[in-house]
Amino acid sequence: MAAGIVAIGNIGINSTYIYVGMMLLCSLAVYLVMKKIYKWAIKNQMLRFLAYIGASIVIICVTVMSGMIQEKEVWAFVKTAMQSLVFLGVSLAVFPLLHQFLLKRK
Repeated sequence: MAAGIVAIGNIGINSTYIYVGMMLLCSLAVYLVMKKIYKWAIKNQMLRFLAYIGASIVIICVTVMSGMIQEKEVWAFVKTAMQSLVFLGVSLAVFPLLHQFLLKRK
């Protein structure tokens, strides 16, 4: 999409500015969606879910930054981070259920 905008002609706008503008619009859209998800989770008192989302955002940001600092392939770092976040999410869902099951058996 951006390549088509840049290919229209030279109107004095650097293509970098178009990419930055598109990233800002995407960031705004993600912010608005996450804001609604957070309001819903707070309303339903889903503290584990909120903590998981916050931890996920921090871990992904730190992973991308560390990959960029080390000047290595960032996608391998992100893949590992996503796999660990999946494990964290599954354990946050399974362990409380297992705990409730064990309490009922006693």
